[in-house]
Amino acid sequence: MAGQCVVYLARLAQLGLGHHVLLDEQETQRHARFRQQADQDRFALATAVLRLAAGQRTGAAPASVRVDRACEYCGGQHGRPRLPGTGLEASISHSGDVVAVGLTEGLPVGVDVEAIGDRDYESLIASVCRQDEQPLVRSADDFCAYWTRKEAVLKATGAGLRTPMASLHVSAPGLPPALLSLDGARPPCSMADIDVGSSYAAAVAVLTAQQVRFDVLDADLLLAAF
Repeated sequence: MAGQCVVYLARLAQLGLGHHVLLDEQETQRHARFRQQADQDRFALATAVLRLAAGQRTGAAPASVRVDRACEYCGGQHGRPRLPGTGLEASISHSGDVVAVGLTEGLPVGVDVEAIGDRDYESLIASVCRQDEQPLVRSADDFCAYWTRKEAVLKATGAGLRTPMASLHVSAPGLPPALLSLDGARPPCSMADIDVGSSYAAAVAVLTAQQVRFDVLDADLLLAAF
């Protein structure tokens, strides 16, 4: 899996009652705190796919895969997921009825998916896009292309939205995804857009100088086998 990034895609309709047993005690408590059923289902599905995928990669029983979500800043269990003892790096995103889980072998990875819908993006352009990017945003699709590419990079760095999106420069919508600069520097990064359907935008980023092969898989076989 070295030099490879696998992104597993799942839809909420694929979540079964049996998949909830893959949540540990802390995750079960967090799941219960969500007020909306859709939020509960997205969280449960993402957690199930993560453990099933990591278990498949390592040969471990999925329920035994430890997921550490400790925030680097406050210690709360809401940070990016880590898989101690596996050698794997992971990233999770969900929006609408889509869940995406990215896995690499030891390479920092970030994945982001966004439902485009009727997003009111115009008020957000200045906070997301640099001045030279703003004229290239002509639709919600363009805006979400910028958003997902940038958030994928920020998830890979571990900074998340604590780093202003406008401090990143990425390639324009319609061009192959690429990180052009981050705070004036250009860290090594491989990127890919993910085809999730016409009503979604999605991207994945891996921080490495080596060539990365991106594979996008339907998580159906993972979920159906459990």
